[in-house]
Amino acid sequence: MHILITGASGLVGRSLINALKQRDYRISILSTNKHQDLIFKNIKTYHWNPSAGVLDEKAFKGVDTIISLAGAKINQRWTNKNKRSIFDSRVKGTQLIQDALKNNPDHSISHFISASAIGLYPSDYEKIYSEKENKISDSFAGRVVFSWEKQVKALSPFVRHVSIIRIGLVLANSGGALIPLSTPASFGLGTWFGSGNQWQSWIHIQDLVQLFIFTLDNPGIYNGVAPNPVTQKQLIKAISRQYKMPQWLPGVPAFLMQIAMGKMSSILFDSIRVSSTHVQKQGFSFIFPSIQEALQDLLPLNSKK
Repeated sequence: MHILITGASGLVGRSLINALKQRDYRISILSTNKHQDLIFKNIKTYHWNPSAGVLDEKAFKGVDTIISLAGAKINQRWTNKNKRSIFDSRVKGTQLIQDALKNNPDHSISHFISASAIGLYPSDYEKIYSEKENKISDSFAGRVVFSWEKQVKALSPFVRHVSIIRIGLVLANSGGALIPLSTPASFGLGTWFGSGNQWQSWIHIQDLVQLFIFTLDNPGIYNGVAPNPVTQKQLIKAISRQYKMPQWLPGVPAFLMQIAMGKMSSILFDSIRVSSTHVQKQGFSFIFPSIQEALQDLLPLNSKK
């Protein structure tokens, strides 16, 4: 199987490429970086620029599946310029791929798999969200994800299968949210935001990578989260325990984070409890179903003995 990947240089992309190479998949990359081939040795790289409407359509030759991971970081100040970049990199990027497929009706691509985010769901302390949920968050993140998925689904006339993975809080020791959360905790300075009662639907990077690989042969819309979400307070306490350090600081008030981060700080206080039942019923098994197992795998070298 020949797989074309966008967003390959991100946390998920790098991990996914390593896993696919171990399984002898043929991989090529669609990148905004013209020198990406210097980063990924022996992987063919093609250039695109969604903001300029540029895409090298030779990238599609012989490809069976596209995995789309591209998107500007959402954890940056939501200035008008950054908000436009966050939106366009996802929605316009997908639109550009759709236009290219439409212009090449004899293409070989049968499956389009797109990353998405659980930010689609409204913040709620009680509800547990499944993939069938119809309510959409009215937040900036929710509007972006809704428009993104709408554009992804618009590819249906041009490929046999369209799949979406709504990704939660990704835990990894090479990037993502775990490093800024665990570093203070390693010195006994870990804390949460607000009450700490907001739900965190997380997933270990290794499970997320396996979920993308699972989706290659099992198309669908899946929540990319572990079976056992935790509150933010439980997460910080679990990290502190892994380091054998006390947790004594109170939660950080919302107004302080609003001053420091602006409107983007809202994602720190959103409570989104998401179910993984659907993908498990399809036959997917998690390697790290609990936060304890995930942290033991990701933080052992730094833990205090």
